[in-house]
Amino acid sequence: MPADVGARPNLGKKEAERRVLIAARNAGAPIPDGEIAGEEPDFRFQRAASELGIELSEIMRPASSNHGILPAEAEVFHQSVMRTAQECFQKISSLRTHVNVYFSNPRGQKQSQRQLVKVLVEAVQHHRHRANPAVVLEGEELPEGFDHILITDECREWWCGEGGGIHLSEIYPEIAAKIAAKNRLVPRYRANLPHCAELWLLLFSRVTVARSVPIPAGTEEWKFPFDFDRVLWFACLENRVVEFQR
Repeated sequence: MPADVGARPNLGKKEAERRVLIAARNAGAPIPDGEIAGEEPDFRFQRAASELGIELSEIMRPASSNHGILPAEAEVFHQSVMRTAQECFQKISSLRTHVNVYFSNPRGQKQSQRQLVKVLVEAVQHHRHRANPAVVLEGEELPEGFDHILITDECREWWCGEGGGIHLSEIYPEIAAKIAAKNRLVPRYRANLPHCAELWLLLFSRVTVARSVPIPAGTEEWKFPFDFDRVLWFACLENRVVEFQR
């Protein structure tokens, strides 16, 4: 499976963007070597014929795909719950413990991080002795807010998975909105480039469930209004690049 380029929180924004750029190039995007990091646009390239500027923008699953909550925000929230719960458990137990979790879908309802941490730590504390080497909590053993809890006697970071999907009908308007938002900034980008330089927009989507957006069949025929010279979309999960038409 392709690496989730640019998704690790310890990466700086520009380094994350550079990794996306390189991955898109390796996947077949006609992006030259020798990028120079900048702002507005994100990267510049010195070419024999003319200079090139490329602006990057991430396509993500919309809130409409997750009962009004952005899947990427839910993912960050869940990861924070897991980090805090692991820290809390390690303060009260010296046992080697790993926890693997799937959260219940709150269907748009706001959740309390403190409460989720509390019930998860209590569940692990209560059932850890059964992990020889592992135990899966089922039925009434599962606290509210959780669909799956696996406890093992391993020593590694606690982990949570995400569910969900995106409908084909949600992809086109999401891309159209992203292109339109960036298109309003084209005069600013061109003002920062030499006269006659080309300007491209590179859209990208990542690997994780919360952030991945699949490239539907026939996408190459989709048309959008834009003032960029070229608009490309790199889907990291599929390791594929398509170009949009005007």
